[in-house]
Amino acid sequence: MRARRLLHTAIERRSAFARLSEQDLAFFQSILGNSGVITDADALVPFNQDWQKKYEGKSRVALRPRSTEQVSEVLRYCSSRRLAVVPQGGNTGLVGGSVPVFDEVVLSTAAMNKVLEFDEVSGTLVAQSGCVLAALDEHVGARGFMMPLDLGAKGSCHIGGNVSTNAGGLRLVRYGSLHGSVLGLEVVLPEPLLPPPPSHGRVLDLLRTLRKDNTGYDLKQLFIGAEGTLGVVTAVAIQCAPRPASVQLALLACPTFAAACTTLRAARRMLGEVLSAVEFLDSACSDLATAYLDGVRNPLLPQDAAAAFYMVVETHGSDADHDTQKMERFLEHVMAEGCVTDGTLAASEAQAKTIWRLREGIAEALARRGAVYKYDVSLPTAVMYDLVEVLRQRLGAAGFGPEGGVQVVGYGHIGDGNLHLNISAPRYDDDLLHQIEPYVYEFVRQHNGSISAEHGIGLMKAGALPYSKGPVAIELMRRIKETVDPYGILNPYKVLPQR
Repeated sequence: MRARRLLHTAIERRSAFARLSEQDLAFFQSILGNSGVITDADALVPFNQDWQKKYEGKSRVALRPRSTEQVSEVLRYCSSRRLAVVPQGGNTGLVGGSVPVFDEVVLSTAAMNKVLEFDEVSGTLVAQSGCVLAALDEHVGARGFMMPLDLGAKGSCHIGGNVSTNAGGLRLVRYGSLHGSVLGLEVVLPEPLLPPPPSHGRVLDLLRTLRKDNTGYDLKQLFIGAEGTLGVVTAVAIQCAPRPASVQLALLACPTFAAACTTLRAARRMLGEVLSAVEFLDSACSDLATAYLDGVRNPLLPQDAAAAFYMVVETHGSDADHDTQKMERFLEHVMAEGCVTDGTLAASEAQAKTIWRLREGIAEALARRGAVYKYDVSLPTAVMYDLVEVLRQRLGAAGFGPEGGVQVVGYGHIGDGNLHLNISAPRYDDDLLHQIEPYVYEFVRQHNGSISAEHGIGLMKAGALPYSKGPVAIELMRRIKETVDPYGILNPYKVLPQR
């Protein structure tokens, strides 16, 4: 059995891994009960397939443990049998990291969805890893706080998956990455580090809510962004932010990407301490969202039909009058400078939702149009959009232009240099893929960027890791993996390139 991944290389199922038997299923049922063991072929489809329908495995079982102890027992057994395991949260990833490649056992955290603790003084939350991000935001919102990350997939992604992929999102420019806001983790390791008991020596308890803990190596950082290759995150302690009393949101039209960059500099200078998000999208993204999504509209159209780019600028503050004045002065300045040709300031929550729906609906619109090649890269802000333009030229010259139904579009988090490059096509095509890869990664390396800003490496980019990491770094990553997971059962074929 073979599978394809980045750079057109085929990978084969590792012969060291066992195949699932009836005895294995009986054991899982004895631990999790019948409701915790899913074997029906139709019920397994959403576990085997990513939401883009781009990656698909052939697992015969999905497990739904409810506790850390059950996860530990499952991993103990799978290790003894050499059964490969894929940890899975909300399965909203974009790089094939959360679905099986072959017949790996799926370990879903969906049933581990309890809030364990919330401190209303410090704003620290402790929750099981299967809690949905939007549900957590609602929980802490009722207590005057907000989660420090916000994603388009917030209605279905899990906090454990967010941590395991080091998800970024819309407001990283204000609240930082999960490497800063995660205070503690509980992780089940694939192999015991101490003799049993307790929990077979597999449970790594780093579940603290302290802002300051300078006692040795900060081990939790190893698992933030490890994509389930080192351990299964079962609980998370995270620092929440006070919910803002004042939110200001503007949608702006810019004639060029250089003008958008000038607008970003002005936003940082003039909005400073209240700036919470700075997003951009090109006109093609706006057209796609309004064409393929019911009820989505661009509030600046048709008055400014010639705008090449749009920006979403948001502030979070504590004084509405103060924040409104700051935003209005900012808008007056950028329009007087000519870097913004039109703009609108949301006057209600409904208007704000309309603006955010335009930005957050792009991925869904692209999926509805057809096949999508997605690239999530970090680049110096000034050259971010150059990649979109040069790739359009390259694909057009190779016969993959608009006349063939191929569109190259760009949007993303301009505030932190994160471009979402998307190539939309009628169907997946190996010839088209050869024109895209490794060209995109070579461009990123030439500009000292990163091939993954926030989506992770997964299956898709494992072969491209050397474009962003040197040989010493990759070797150290391998040795850490081999130390923690010597049999390689956790999320195999992901993150690290084949030897």
